Amino acid sequence: MNYSLDDLIQEAIKLNETPNFSLDEFLFKEQIEFVRDPAKYAVATCSVRAGKTTACAADLIDTALTKPGTTGCYITLARTSAEAIVWPDLRRIDREYKLNAEINLSKLTMALPNGSWIRLYGGNEEGEIEKIRGLSNVALVYIDEAQAFRQHI
Repeated sequence: MNYSLDDLIQEAIKLNETPNFSLDEFLFKEQIEFVRDPAKYAVATCSVRAGKTTACAADLIDTALTKPGTTGCYITLARTSAEAIVWPDLRRIDREYKLNAEINLSKLTMALPNGSWIRLYGGNEEGEIEKIRGLSNVALVYIDEAQAFRQHI
């Protein structure tokens, strides 16, 4: 089959197109219900591998994209846990949707081009928690395994 130069150019353009990130297309129904819960505090009580982490990562990204200049936080028991649990999902979304976030692995932060930030923290040290208290423009916070945190939280 012979292809014209225009056909080849159009095919190359299609291959290079990046889909826009859409929470509704990325998550399944139950995940969307959780992240869109209108309550000030929401709890997800479900089995392991139910998609909680992916839902949180997607919501952090969506909030950062739709609310420029804000900060989203993900807090888990230890910083190493944050890196192992949610960081891979955040990086995957950034990569697949070409969000062009500035990644800082040593600080576990993502700075999006619109001025929004996503920050990951470990809650096992009081000093880490104090860093969170000083943040401004916080739009969203997820606390993983909240029942296991000590009183300094």
